[in-house]
Amino acid sequence: MPGRRGPFLWLPMAFAANVVAVIAAAFLISANYQPGPGFAGLIIVTVLFAPMTLIAVWKLVEVRLVKAVAEMAVAVRAMAHGDAAAQLDPERWEALEPLPEAVNALGARLAETRRQFTEALAFATGRAEEEKGRLAAILHDLHQGVLVCNLRHQVVLYNQGATLLLDTGGVGLGRSLFGMVAHEPVLHTLDLLTHRRDGLSSAPFLSATADGGAVLQGRMSLIQAGGEATGYVITFDDATRQITALGRRDSLLRELLAELREPLDALPDSPERAKLVTTMARAEADWRGLAAGWWPMADIHSGDLAELVVRRLQDGGIELHAVGLPVWLHGDSHTLVLVLEALIRAAAEGTDGTAFDLEAESRDGGARLEVMWRGDPLSAGDLARLLDRPLAGALGGMTVRDALMHHSSTLEQGTREGVSWLWLPLASGASAEAKAKRETSEDSVPARPEFFDFDLLGQDRDIGNRGAIPLRSLTYVVFDTETTGLSPSQGDQIVSIAGVRIVNGRILTGESFSRIVNPGRPIPPESVKFHGITDSMVTDRPPIGVVLPQFKAFCADAVLVAHNAAFDLKFIRMRERDARVTFDNPVLDTMLLSSWVDGSKDNQSLDAIAERYGINVTDRHTALGDAMVTAALLLRLIDALEERGLHTLDDAVKTLNMTWELHNRGAVF
Repeated sequence: MPGRRGPFLWLPMAFAANVVAVIAAAFLISANYQPGPGFAGLIIVTVLFAPMTLIAVWKLVEVRLVKAVAEMAVAVRAMAHGDAAAQLDPERWEALEPLPEAVNALGARLAETRRQFTEALAFATGRAEEEKGRLAAILHDLHQGVLVCNLRHQVVLYNQGATLLLDTGGVGLGRSLFGMVAHEPVLHTLDLLTHRRDGLSSAPFLSATADGGAVLQGRMSLIQAGGEATGYVITFDDATRQITALGRRDSLLRELLAELREPLDALPDSPERAKLVTTMARAEADWRGLAAGWWPMADIHSGDLAELVVRRLQDGGIELHAVGLPVWLHGDSHTLVLVLEALIRAAAEGTDGTAFDLEAESRDGGARLEVMWRGDPLSAGDLARLLDRPLAGALGGMTVRDALMHHSSTLEQGTREGVSWLWLPLASGASAEAKAKRETSEDSVPARPEFFDFDLLGQDRDIGNRGAIPLRSLTYVVFDTETTGLSPSQGDQIVSIAGVRIVNGRILTGESFSRIVNPGRPIPPESVKFHGITDSMVTDRPPIGVVLPQFKAFCADAVLVAHNAAFDLKFIRMRERDARVTFDNPVLDTMLLSSWVDGSKDNQSLDAIAERYGINVTDRHTALGDAMVTAALLLRLIDALEERGLHTLDDAVKTLNMTWELHNRGAVF
């Protein structure tokens, strides 16, 4: 047996005998045994021999075991970093048996693992080199320039096309992109893609080389990992000749039309003059269409556009609020942001205004952007100077007038009741109508249950002094939730919660709350079909216990509003204790208010009411999109309530309670 090998057997035996002798002596002494002189000497020798034995045992262990283990450790480290197939000699470390055999077995496994890893690495490297060769061949044959950059804007890959098109001598791995390309359009496009709401990860843009010698027409696509952007790819062409030729064409047409306009205005009224005026108007419209047709355009969410403008004005002492319902626009987001910034700064300089509203709305088959402020409008001179104002960071010294021309747009001004505004008409997003139809299709998604547990509204409590405040003067948070299903009592959970603030009758689009929530359970496919939130999207998101306190802080003491509010409140109230928050705010339900206004409980879905009131539905079946639509509906309902003599929160709460009671009794409103 291993325990009997080596020179250590006699040591424990001697030590055991010594211990027995000491114990026996102690026993005899305690029994008052009177030993002879020889026995007393034996006891003294035994007691003295015990520590000497321990010292001898330790020294022998140190020589034969500790040093042997240290030497074996050196050999094992050499095997780990060198030849793992090498074997330890068991006889050399006989005292440590069976450790050498175990180390040898582990070394054999390590050697085999290394061999397999080396083979796999060689195979993967070969495949990678093959794919790299294919990619290099593809990139080499592309006439377009291709640049791949990290988020520090350092080039990590480029092709020969990029070298030829840029022709600055600065293309190289690890070098800054902004040594080759103008930074403003790139940064804007990256900002847009990082924050845009439709989930698309590419967009067109126009830029120029850093020295301004060439115009580049490109497209940026995000590189994403785990839902986060890690870099971007830019593909681009040299558009200098094309844009120069188009610019000359536009200039010639504009000059020609201007020269024809003056003699035409001098002609007396006649059928011939009327015909010429019609022809001229058609020519001007066609010219504007040609001017906009070649410029790189894309769909953009007005909320994204507003956020970009707000960020550009943050350090200028100008307060900008995005208000109203968001819509989809079609245009060049970069120049639109620069135009809006120029409009607002010009209005601030010309009127000493510091607070502005920005609203987008659908109108006459298109859309328009409005900048509003309280005060006098711009003077005619300020307005003319604004049109000729160069846009900082725009391509080739573009002015506001040039940017409007590219969008077939004009700049108009108005004032009413102390409020002034500038607006510019734009094209609606080409995908907006399709998005709205897809999002509002009742055949594609299940309907929420209506009139769900109205005890949750809890309007029997005292709402304090706020009851006498006019509805139009209250602060509201209009909210909505998306869930794993329709049965909170059976375990369904919130997967998204969002809200938007209404202050003084204005929807503050820029003051919104939106969170995706990890429900702690799988999301059924039928629910994913409804709201589009998948299991992979919630993996790294916080649970509702973390999100609810954040939402409560956002709401503060505002009046809460939702459509079919009891449904959403049921999910919230069931998690209040875990989250250690209480939502004791007054609550208004737009479904009940609409039922009272219409005198019927039929067709009170959010889609049906929005259609009746002419509310544009954008981003339907997202928590924030539905909250926005509900906010617009609330403002329409406040108008209707005021027309019927209901002006305060107390009036609205009493109306809700009455509508609730009538529903419970099965009455028709």
